[in-house]
Amino acid sequence: MCRPEEFRDVYHRVYREPPYDEDEAAADAFAAQHAEHARLPGFSVTTVLDGGALGGFAYGVRREADWWHPRAVAPAPQRLRRPLFYVYELAVVRELRGRGHGRALLEALLTDRTERYAVLAASTRAPAHELYRRWGWTKAGELAGPPHGVELLARPLPLP
Repeated sequence: MCRPEEFRDVYHRVYREPPYDEDEAAADAFAAQHAEHARLPGFSVTTVLDGGALGGFAYGVRREADWWHPRAVAPAPQRLRRPLFYVYELAVVRELRGRGHGRALLEALLTDRTERYAVLAASTRAPAHELYRRWGWTKAGELAGPPHGVELLARPLPLP
């Protein structure tokens, strides 16, 4: 299993790039959030290694029917007012991008889930947003900023 600092390092390497431009403090905040989420029931993580080191990960947590993203500008659509799986992060280092690792991480994370939907947040300015849309994720809401231009995307489960 990967050490917490490895997740923080990959997060920082990915999210210090545009359009995110996050600093060390943001990476530290991620590390604290990741540790908190890892203790929750329904936590799941998938990883990809690069020469023995962590090169990417996806993780999420099962959320119950009364949960919706706290920064959402509107209530959850009716179809999502049920238990769902919330994907908190998908991060793949630059050196491994373009090889299918992101999609494989998400598919591994979402395979065999019992929830009917998965949800994630994605910046409309990030290249990943278009990938999610091509992979079948559809807009389910928006988040209040800052940062602005973040959509909640949903996808039915199980995966085909």
